[in-house]
Amino acid sequence: MKIKKHIKGRGAQEKSHNRFFENHHEIRDDFLDYCLKQGEAINSYKTTYIETFPKTIVNKVTSPDVGMLYSLNPYQGCEHGCVYCYARNSHEYWGYGAGLDFESKILVKKNAPELLEKKLRSKRWKAYPISLST
Repeated sequence: MKIKKHIKGRGAQEKSHNRFFENHHEIRDDFLDYCLKQGEAINSYKTTYIETFPKTIVNKVTSPDVGMLYSLNPYQGCEHGCVYCYARNSHEYWGYGAGLDFESKILVKKNAPELLEKKLRSKRWKAYPISLST
């Protein structure tokens, strides 16, 4: 029986296929075994932060089963590794996987403070609670 090496600090233990891509690749266990025998290091999945610059930051929530009217997420992706996280699939939209990519490639919205200030100063904005990083 073959035992896979546990990736410390990650909830997802494998990369998952992005369902929006027609073509994909996979990492095979037999190749990883070969690398280990040759003394090569396997990718440690160190977290990388990727700067993004969205046009808006406050989102209106229209789902009837969620108890909030507006949300704001200054980043996308998360190192916590909760396997039940509903946000994982959103990473596929940007070309990343919902598995280890979601935990190790964090998209940081660098202009979030400026966008929030612009929204709050808008004459059309009516004061409502905004849920942060849900």
